[in-house]
Amino acid sequence: MENKLWQSYFGAVWGKVCSIWHNIGGFVMDEKSGEFYADENCRALMGLRENTDYDKFRDIVALNGGGRDLGLPLCIELLDTPSGITAGIVYLSKEYMSKSVFEGLDIIPQSELVRLLDGMTRSSLLALVRFDGAGKLLDSDYCIGEALKAAVAVLPENTVTAFNSDGQFWIYVPRFGGKPEEFADNIRKAVKECCLPDEFGVRSSSNHSLSVTAGISSGFEVPARLMHAAGFALYEAKAKGAGSICCFDPEKYAKQKSDIENIRAFSELLDKNLFTYHFQPIVSSSTGEIVAYEALMRTKGNIALNPLQILNCAKNFGRLYDIEKATLKNTLKYLSKHQLDFENRRLYINSISSHALEDKDFYAIVNDYGELLEKVVIEMTEQTEISEDDLDRIRVRLEKNNMSLAIDDYGTGYSNTSNLLRYDPEVVKIDRSLISGIDQNPKAQKIVSKMVEYFHSSGYTALAEGVETSEELKTMIYFGVDLIQGYYVSKPKPVLIHDISENIREEIVAYSIEAGDKDKKVFHAEDNDVIDLAEMYKKRYSDIFLGTGTFTLSGKAEDDHAVPLSVTVGSGVDCVIHLKNAWLTTYGELPNIKLGTGSRVRIVCSGEDHIDGRGIYVPEGSSLELVGSGELYVRSESKDCYAIGTDSRQPCGRITVAMTGILDITANGDKCVGIGGGGCKDGIVIAGGDIAVNCSGDRCVGIGSIDGDADVTISNCGCRLKLAAGMSVGIGAVKGSADISISDYNMSCELSGNNLTAVGVMSNGTGRICILDGRLNISMKGRTLNCVGTRDGELDCELKNTVFKLYCEGGSVSGVGDKTGKGDVTAQSCQFDVMFLTGDGWWLGSPNGTLSVVDCKKDIKINE
Repeated sequence: MENKLWQSYFGAVWGKVCSIWHNIGGFVMDEKSGEFYADENCRALMGLRENTDYDKFRDIVALNGGGRDLGLPLCIELLDTPSGITAGIVYLSKEYMSKSVFEGLDIIPQSELVRLLDGMTRSSLLALVRFDGAGKLLDSDYCIGEALKAAVAVLPENTVTAFNSDGQFWIYVPRFGGKPEEFADNIRKAVKECCLPDEFGVRSSSNHSLSVTAGISSGFEVPARLMHAAGFALYEAKAKGAGSICCFDPEKYAKQKSDIENIRAFSELLDKNLFTYHFQPIVSSSTGEIVAYEALMRTKGNIALNPLQILNCAKNFGRLYDIEKATLKNTLKYLSKHQLDFENRRLYINSISSHALEDKDFYAIVNDYGELLEKVVIEMTEQTEISEDDLDRIRVRLEKNNMSLAIDDYGTGYSNTSNLLRYDPEVVKIDRSLISGIDQNPKAQKIVSKMVEYFHSSGYTALAEGVETSEELKTMIYFGVDLIQGYYVSKPKPVLIHDISENIREEIVAYSIEAGDKDKKVFHAEDNDVIDLAEMYKKRYSDIFLGTGTFTLSGKAEDDHAVPLSVTVGSGVDCVIHLKNAWLTTYGELPNIKLGTGSRVRIVCSGEDHIDGRGIYVPEGSSLELVGSGELYVRSESKDCYAIGTDSRQPCGRITVAMTGILDITANGDKCVGIGGGGCKDGIVIAGGDIAVNCSGDRCVGIGSIDGDADVTISNCGCRLKLAAGMSVGIGAVKGSADISISDYNMSCELSGNNLTAVGVMSNGTGRICILDGRLNISMKGRTLNCVGTRDGELDCELKNTVFKLYCEGGSVSGVGDKTGKGDVTAQSCQFDVMFLTGDGWWLGSPNGTLSVVDCKKDIKINE
């Protein structure tokens, strides 16, 4: 073996090289014969015994990296060899460092340390240390040197310091008499308290960023094993994070030495942020359309770790927080780069609930990606209990940033009913373990069907995850789940797919129609379909789904009553709906007509059309246009209701009314909006028709926004508003900014209650109001009344060619402008007929704004 293979790879000169440099050696292994040869240096560096056999030697080579530099002191470089032959060079890690580090230090090369260790005893201690955070300091090399001096100063006089590699040093204490833990505490404290210049050059003993990370070993008689043990302990410390110190534990090492490659990979994964992600679609159970993606952790480069291995390493080394931070930051960065792909879709991100980010880390991410957080659904994934304080903090963040919450793996671990009530999520994901083979498991069918029923009754969206067969898909749709995710629908992919397979999508639609025989039966209309609502009722359909195309809805039940049917328009589609003497109603909380996100819908009214129940839902990002010469009567009633738009909790999309016929709206509830929603920054345009809006409740808005900014344009129409509420606004917003334009109109506003505003913002409003060429009659009875404008704000008013007839009875009345603010008012060629019965009246302008009145007629009566 020595004469043949050895000579072929190393030759005669190798012995001379190794006699000069003792920190390098060579070896050759023959798999076929089961023999190996290692020179004296290799044996010394590896700590080999005379009786070490081939299998043991092979394991030692594999343990030390199989050709990769693990960052440990002992490294192996493999040579190019034929199959069955392994040859390599063993050496100690490189020595390189700026000379400034060594100034004032009695430091020796690593090769000299190896010779010193030949005479060590079992009581000797060896530490391999590195200094982290030097990059933030003014002179990093100088600071490392000062920190090393501080560490050595608190150690025994016989301590020896040697250089290992860039930023890493050996500290050797022969015949150490103390405890390794005390040694660790001494050097940690010394480094923390040493005076170093920070990034601004200011010397400080407490605020510098430098920390010491170390691995400590003792109790060995063989130098190579002592060095290797210290290196392994340092590797473990680095995996735990900067500033960690680990003592070598032989029992722990025996268990973990086969996992050293995983430890190396995990440390590199976090230090270099080598995460990547695959995205699995989440689809509608009725249409098969993609509504969201779940981001699933993957790795890149030479990091061959699966998500479970990553999480296990993170848990073992106390770095789950770092995983949580990296996941949120990386996925939001991806979302930011692919915003067009998420225009009408959301991103599910896994979260380790018991390791919620600290405020400084979370709000740093919010600062970078805040406007995108409304697209995010946070999935609680960890199978551990979460404290009430952490849960409260998560709730505040979700609400403040318009994020949603999903509970993952429901039915396992801590994902139970009690926690469901604590978390109060939007989405509940039914665990794969309950769905697997459910088509053949009657007991599972009974449990899961009751689950879905409970979720829906509690207002939760049910998502079936891990669907892997057609039979499972059919069963879960049959039970009424709302969303589907799983390999059968689409496997996770490194890119975002825009649509799932057409065959699978058609299968989902077909199963959805079949499922209607139970609780829900959906009619999927085709382009140019004429849908007889009475026939739909006879066939027991509960829902109508409309995609892109033109559709006609007509008729009513035989007993002259409305037909109980919900109409849903798909997301991102262009749709025209003709209503011809159509009478629709709905039960529960479903809207009568629901527009999908990003859809563009035109409703053409002819004859006499009625929509009773929950109104027409127009979410942000969608648009609705109402046209036609017919009569449309919309009646909506619920605690938080709307006739056309959205409720107070969310902004509405763009709404345009350009009818030549009648639009008659009635909305009743604690909070209610006639036309609009929680905000209407996309714009409300009334461009024709005879409009009547009647609202009653605690807080009402006729046209505009109940909890956000309002953009309203009204022209070429007649409009009658009648509101009775404790707080109400005829046209505009309860708070925030308003941009209101009214022209070519005939309008009346009749309001009664406590705090009332006919046109404008209730209080602290900003923006502008422009009223031109028409007649505005306002009649209000209440406590605090604003005819046109706001209170305590800066809302400008421009009036021209308008007849104002203002009648108010109240404790405090403001006419046109801002009784207590500073908005500018301009009036030209207007006529004012004003009668206020009040103890505190103000009829025109703002005390802190400018007022311009040109060619106006006035008849002002206050308390006359």
